[in-house]
Amino acid sequence: MTLANDLATWVAERTDWQKDAVGRFCRNENLSEDAVNEIADHLIAGTYPSVAAITAADVPGTSESGESIRLSAVADVEGVNALITGQRLTFASKGLTIIYGDNASGKSGYARLIRQAVTARIKGDLLGDVFAKSVHDQKAVFEYVVGSTATTWALTQGTSRDLSSVRFYDEECGDAYVTTASEISYRPSALTLLDRLSAACDQVRQALSQRLSDNAALRMELPLLGEGTKAKQFLDQLSATTTREQIDEATTLSPDHDVSLSAKLRELTRLQASDLNAEKTRLAQLAAHWATVKSHSDQLAEAVTNQSFDNVAALAKSAIDLRGAAKIASAKNFDAEPLPGVGSATWRALWDAARRYSTTEAYHEHDFPVTTDDAVCVLCQQPLSPDGSNRLGRFDAFIKDTTSRDADAAERRVIQRRDEIARLQSAPAAVTTALSQLQAGGEDVTASQTWMTEAATVATEIVAWVDGTREERPTTSGVAPGTTIGERRQTLITASANIDSTSFNDSVRALKSEVADLQAAEQFAKAKDNLVKELVRLQARTKIEEARRLTDTTGITRKATALTTAYVTSIVRDQFTHETEQLYLRRVTLAPTKGRRDVTLQHRPRLLGAILDADIDDVLSEGEQTALGLAGFLTEVEFDESKSAVVLDDPVSSLDASRRSRVARRLAELARSRQVVVFTHEATFVNALNKAARDLGVDVAERAILRQGERPELTADKHPWSVKDIPSRINHLEAEIARLKKERGQLDSDEYTRRAQEWGGRLSQAWERVVNLDVVNELVDRGTNEVRPRMFKMLVGITEQDDNDYQSGYAKASEWAPRHDQAPETNFTAPEPDELEAELVRFKEWVRRIKGYKK
Repeated sequence: MTLANDLATWVAERTDWQKDAVGRFCRNENLSEDAVNEIADHLIAGTYPSVAAITAADVPGTSESGESIRLSAVADVEGVNALITGQRLTFASKGLTIIYGDNASGKSGYARLIRQAVTARIKGDLLGDVFAKSVHDQKAVFEYVVGSTATTWALTQGTSRDLSSVRFYDEECGDAYVTTASEISYRPSALTLLDRLSAACDQVRQALSQRLSDNAALRMELPLLGEGTKAKQFLDQLSATTTREQIDEATTLSPDHDVSLSAKLRELTRLQASDLNAEKTRLAQLAAHWATVKSHSDQLAEAVTNQSFDNVAALAKSAIDLRGAAKIASAKNFDAEPLPGVGSATWRALWDAARRYSTTEAYHEHDFPVTTDDAVCVLCQQPLSPDGSNRLGRFDAFIKDTTSRDADAAERRVIQRRDEIARLQSAPAAVTTALSQLQAGGEDVTASQTWMTEAATVATEIVAWVDGTREERPTTSGVAPGTTIGERRQTLITASANIDSTSFNDSVRALKSEVADLQAAEQFAKAKDNLVKELVRLQARTKIEEARRLTDTTGITRKATALTTAYVTSIVRDQFTHETEQLYLRRVTLAPTKGRRDVTLQHRPRLLGAILDADIDDVLSEGEQTALGLAGFLTEVEFDESKSAVVLDDPVSSLDASRRSRVARRLAELARSRQVVVFTHEATFVNALNKAARDLGVDVAERAILRQGERPELTADKHPWSVKDIPSRINHLEAEIARLKKERGQLDSDEYTRRAQEWGGRLSQAWERVVNLDVVNELVDRGTNEVRPRMFKMLVGITEQDDNDYQSGYAKASEWAPRHDQAPETNFTAPEPDELEAELVRFKEWVRRIKGYKK
């Protein structure tokens, strides 16, 4: 997977606003203040629209098609710096295009225009003509080739994905590749998307923080409540999750609020005016009163329960049943017996005496009465006849039948229970007095009184049911208060027994707390409207805070670290080392930073093996930092698989001659595989580029940006004479001779003389330049004053003939040059083209021999 693919996959999993932001950065758009505020609004409202993720082709540094992007021309420029309109700056489709321009020629204007359209580590503002009296819209057309397809892009169209594959370098970018005050560090350009995303998170977070400040200013004025009160606790816990219902509940006063507050205030006043012994006695009396109430309550509870009623019902049913059975038993008639009074009390006594005699004396081994065939009557001592035996059996059955007696007993029990319940229909005077005393003492008797009233009603219904005046089963009352009363009584007993100065004071404090609770509740109720408004504010704040969490950069930092680790590998570091060594930089490598500043963990150049901890820009010279910046840029370019164009603006500022030559050769090497465009104002660097290109067989296209009077930015397809190297000057002189030959017949003597003298002057300058570059500079590098002893051997090769040719050729050219006024007596005649050509041949042959000596 490539860096672009990896990055695109990660972005696809981010939130919509971050996907959108990265998409904008891929199009080289910035987030305006309005855009940041719009993002913040959407995040707060949760309404950010769905956004499609970027693809690998969208990532800067990759063309949409994946093919090489080559610049063809920049034309139709308006409103950019002081560039004049109607110019067309072209670029060779391959090899090296060298664009020369003196200072203030407008070269930088074109460079900045290109920087605006392509990928650059640092993007500056593209200004118009600051001296113009009117402002013009900025326009420009870029002509370029994608693979083999020509296309165009206008500055007014927004960002071009294709042109983002073209990389740009200038001094500012070089600083960024090394380190600056903001610590912009070396990394593949695609990873700068994460830097920009982190910066965008900071911008949006700042906007949201401002909204939080605005929200805080809307905080409602709420009452100052006593510490520890329930209202204060609710207020302290008020948050966005609080509901309106909870506020309604917290601010609603109980129906007896005023009564309760008044009672507690009185009790507090009483306690504060009381003493320990009086309070001890008072509590004991209250406990006694509760005991009286509990006794009556327990009796009622036992009487009016379902079980109690079931028992009464069972007694009544038993009495009724027994009474019916008695009626049946009494229907038996003993009138036919020989003697009257059977069944009477006297008779029952006689029967009982006969039973005792039979079971203890006569027939102690048999149950009474004994009526077997040989039995004897225990009363008359006569054998029993069948009638006698039958009679004794009937007497025994009668005696055993107690139905009537049981019916009487059952009816008495029903009446007894009915009377017991009837007595509970009204509270005894002692109970009524106890309740009054308890109420006067501040005790809550409402629940107990209510229950006892309801229970007394149930008792009345039970009595009516027993009396037969009510058919419907009575409804029992609720849970009896006996347990609660008992607990309160015990609390009072304990409090009375344990009361001392500490517990008394605790009671006072507790009552004060209750009073404070009630008073705070009253304040809270009055502040309900402000509480609701504060809830709305807190809910809005929570949404802002939730939105702010979506700007966290932790995940971005982790991904940047992971991508940096994955793609800035040892291969990249090796390439970086290779680039630095080519530029005479030693002991410099790429290393991850130990911390993070505002954005992400990054890599940047570090000193290798340094003992002291020092910033690299405090150690390296200005020239070394320039070389280091170039090394970083060239490393990044080396790993661009699309082989798209590279544009550099004055890349050798602050470099010595030796490093300039190495940069020239490195750029020529780069131009073997891609289009390389170099803007420069230094003639020596132009010569170095030309030399390196010739050595490597790289095509060179000359372009120039010249001044036109006071106006800069006139483009040309040839370098001016002052920057041409020896081969270029020879070509120029040959072309001019050919034109002179062709036009000789049409030129008057003055025009021909002027052009011939100009040609002679340029040949003279060519002699000077070749001695300067190919002899003197080979022995001593004038940029570094380095003496090159090994090149002394070329002096040995120079012959007397070489010296004669140089003296003669340079003298002849100087004689023709227009630098001196020709004396009238010399009767100067301009040389003919053949004579000029002979001198050029002499020059070319001399140059060839001198170059041969260097080898």
